[in-house]
Amino acid sequence: MRYAEPDMLRLPPPALQPWRRVRCEPLAAYRIFEVCRVELVDADGRSRGDAVTLRGSDWCNVVAVTPDDRVVLVWQYRFGTGALSLEIPGGVIDPGETPEDAARRELREETGYEVDRLELLLAIEPNPAIQDNRCFTFLAQGARPTSATEFDHQEEIETTLVPADRIADLLDGGQVTHALVQSALETYWRKRRSSESGQMERLVMEIEELQRRKVVELARRLRPGLTSEDIRNPHDFPELGDPDWQYEDGALAGIQSVLAAMRAEASATGSGSRGHRPNRGEGG
Repeated sequence: MRYAEPDMLRLPPPALQPWRRVRCEPLAAYRIFEVCRVELVDADGRSRGDAVTLRGSDWCNVVAVTPDDRVVLVWQYRFGTGALSLEIPGGVIDPGETPEDAARRELREETGYEVDRLELLLAIEPNPAIQDNRCFTFLAQGARPTSATEFDHQEEIETTLVPADRIADLLDGGQVTHALVQSALETYWRKRRSSESGQMERLVMEIEELQRRKVVELARRLRPGLTSEDIRNPHDFPELGDPDWQYEDGALAGIQSVLAAMRAEASATGSGSRGHRPNRGEGG
């Protein structure tokens, strides 16, 4: 399934101007990031002092969905929290790799699953206050197990599958505590719901059109000579008194009520809603 692009909201650019880094001094280098001190000046050239930043590689994540509509999740131990974390497959993008190639590799290594095609779902900055890297999340439809896992020396991972239509319940349950994973699954769920709602509305619109034609054709049989100008609204002829016409006209009114309710709900909840409850929890 390829999700349709929603109507985008773009705010006008701010009057605020970015500051400039006039000097960057490496302080320490570690395996996964480099610590730097940067000297800053604002748009007017005034010194704003120093800041400490972390420079690191970009990350990737994968929301992998199986042919039977289950999302591939992984449990793994996280050094920072000292606890197990429920996540989606992902990791560091190696030098020379594209985000998509890295996503395929991480999915295969961590879970043994592969896919034919990836779709970019989300590209975000994990913590722009101190980090300069980005995290790319891909949607992988039709994920299937094809090979054995290949863990790093400091990895121990357990794969679990969750029905895709229960992702909102999983998020509300508080088991997903990794912020990037929460963001990825929220985006997946929102786009999935929006796509499903759009498909359902189109289906109901098709049913409405078929029923409208049936009502109009029946009215023309009961009152020959009616033109399109005469029938601007299929409900225009309550005086026909024919039980078949009244039944079909009532069915049309019911379909139109359902369609109006669907549109009202979509307008009230917005495309970002999980849509089924009022209440609402490091890369790679």
